Amino acid sequence: MRLPLLLSLLSCLTLFVYCAPTPFKADLDLALRELDDLVERSGADDALRSLTRRADQLIAINLHGHQLTLQRFANQGNSHSIVYTVATPGPLHGDFAKTNVAENELRATTAAGAVKLSGVDSTGRRWMIVQRSPGMPITHTGAFRSVQHDQAHCDAMLHHAARLAATTMVHYWHHTQGWLQNDPNPQNVLFDDHMSVAYLIDWGQATYTHTPPNQAHIEAEAYHMFSSHGFCRSHAPPPMGPPRGKAHGSSTTKGSSRRVAMHF
Repeated sequence: MRLPLLLSLLSCLTLFVYCAPTPFKADLDLALRELDDLVERSGADDALRSLTRRADQLIAINLHGHQLTLQRFANQGNSHSIVYTVATPGPLHGDFAKTNVAENELRATTAAGAVKLSGVDSTGRRWMIVQRSPGMPITHTGAFRSVQHDQAHCDAMLHHAARLAATTMVHYWHHTQGWLQNDPNPQNVLFDDHMSVAYLIDWGQATYTHTPPNQAHIEAEAYHMFSSHGFCRSHAPPPMGPPRGKAHGSSTTKGSSRRVAMHF
């Protein structure tokens, strides 16, 4: 009996979000987001988890004459803003749409040059359309994958990533004349495939300061954040094969390996 009741409550919450007066929409969106997190942690069955993800998956907004269909993004980050991606074909397709955005986040993201469009939609909700970064998470890069099972080289790669993150953060402090992104975690620092360029995203924790940032401190913080995710694990030994002469027609395919010169 509990599952049908939960499904009914979830449906009602979804209806309220998009029928409620404008001042309450952000609070209700946040409530749905917290409900989704609660369901994830509860170990509920796949059907209920799937429903919570679909509950507010697609919405439509009118922003400065742009009719946009938005799809809720799976990774909501560390700020209180609600994140979607633009599903409408056109110049904004694939970019991020954020609502319930704090003033500091809007100002910092604008200063960083990442805001394509911002303003209030036809219902009074404030939105920010953010250009999608060309980077990828560290674990998706070819440079990282080539060393992830070599403990020493992998750890050296994390140090390289932290240095690159710190250098980029200080660069943006100069470029924006005082905005420090302030959250160098693996979700917010993306890289090109060779890990020669870093990109900062999500300025929800940004602070404005006239004091030059301490690059060594940022690098140490970034390394701690990257290393604490357990990205570097020694390669597990291959399983033991059958005794010689008793393979019974089985075959083994050797994987290709490639040595990578680490140029940091």
